[in-house]
Amino acid sequence: MKLLHLALPVAITLLLTTAAHAQFGVTAGVTTATITDKSGRTDRTAAATEHLGYQLGVFYEHKLNTRFSLRPGLQFSRQNTGLSVDDRSVADGSYKADYRLRRSYLDLPVLVQVNFGRFYLEAGPQGSLLLFAHEKGNESVGSIVGTYNSDFERPATDRYERFDVALCAGLGVKLPAGFGLGLRASTGLLYLRQEFGSYGGGYHGSLRNQAVQASVSYQLQPRS
Repeated sequence: MKLLHLALPVAITLLLTTAAHAQFGVTAGVTTATITDKSGRTDRTAAATEHLGYQLGVFYEHKLNTRFSLRPGLQFSRQNTGLSVDDRSVADGSYKADYRLRRSYLDLPVLVQVNFGRFYLEAGPQGSLLLFAHEKGNESVGSIVGTYNSDFERPATDRYERFDVALCAGLGVKLPAGFGLGLRASTGLLYLRQEFGSYGGGYHGSLRNQAVQASVSYQLQPRS
C-alpha cells in the first residue's frame, strides 16, 4: 500500500507537467489474466484459466537522458478469468465452485524505461483500484445431510480487495510516425481476497493476480 501512496502523487504530477522533452501518448490492447493460489494446501485449492480482456490508457514519457525515461500512465483494464475452487478442509463438508470472474481496474503504472535505439525495456511498480467485479457460474455446498447445487450470477466488488500493488516488466519497440508495440507482464504483491464462497466462511486461499498485456501505442511528438 505504501508503494501505491508514493506512486499516485509522482504519476499525477508528471502527467500534468508539460516539458520540452516529454511525450504524451495513448495505448490500447489485449490482456490475459490469471490468479495463482500461494497457500500450498491440498484441502483448499483454486485453479484459474485465462480469458481475453482489454485495456485502454494514456501515458506520459519524460526523458531523463538519452538512455533512460520515466513513464507514468493511467489505464482502464478489463480482466476475465475462469476460476475453480475446492474446499474440503472441514470434516463432513465441502464447497466447490466453477465460475467466470470479470474484473475492471484503474491501473497506475510508474515505469522506468531503458532505451536501446528504437527498442526499450521497462520495469516498475503499479497501483490498481478495483472498480467492478462480477461472478457467474455454479457452486456446490456439501454437508452431512446432503449436497446443495445452485447457479449464480452476482456483483462481486465487495468480495475482493479494492486495492492491489504489482511489479511490472516489459519490452517494446518504437515504430515510425509515433506508433509503437509493447508487451508487459505484472504480478500482484497483495492478496486479492482471503476467502470467497458460502461454505464454512468461504475459501481461505492466498490468491494473487497475474496479467500479460500486448498493446499498440501512439505518441505525440515533443514540442520544441
